Amino acid sequence: MSPSREQMVLWLPNLLSLTRIPLGGLFWLTLGPTARQSPWAFVVMAAAAVTDVLDGHLARRNAARAAASRAGAAGAAGGGSGAWLDPICDKLFVASVLAAILVHRHPQLWLVALIVSRELIQLPLTLVYRFFPMLRSWLRYDFRASGLGKAATVAQFLAVAALILDHPSIAIIAAIAFVLGVAALVDYVRRAIAIGRARLEAERSGGRSR
Repeated sequence: MSPSREQMVLWLPNLLSLTRIPLGGLFWLTLGPTARQSPWAFVVMAAAAVTDVLDGHLARRNAARAAASRAGAAGAAGGGSGAWLDPICDKLFVASVLAAILVHRHPQLWLVALIVSRELIQLPLTLVYRFFPMLRSWLRYDFRASGLGKAATVAQFLAVAALILDHPSIAIIAAIAFVLGVAALVDYVRRAIAIGRARLEAERSGGRSR
């Protein structure tokens, strides 16, 4: 049975997010040895940025529509998966782009480390969360991108563009990406702790009311 128009509208933000994965592969093919030989690489990055803006806009519109119409499972299905799919696709695209730049351009590693500082710090934290059941029993990670998270992603895109151009301000832009990335990660952890505490308090209140 073919999907309904409503289901397609709900899943369109996810499809836009997923396009950033093949765009990451396309970036490898378009990145030349110099900035002048890489015009299509910037087109690929621009296309990825457009999909990022559009999927966020459509996801927010779908959420507002679902809240207004009390759409149940269908709205939750589309929005729930998008909450974690969007940031994962962002990370996969940025990782693919930086890997291509490392292979073809050989930039200074400390600049790349600054740009991906959020991911470098997040990886061990994710492993700790994954392998310690006690943490998973009360922490609830909120995958939805915050304002800081989006700002960090924008800074990463700008830093990558500066790397491609070999721009003299690359160190400053990479430092901004580092600061915003760490701030976004701290905010994600804070949100996870707040959600976990709220859930525990709700469970305790429910237990006392019985």
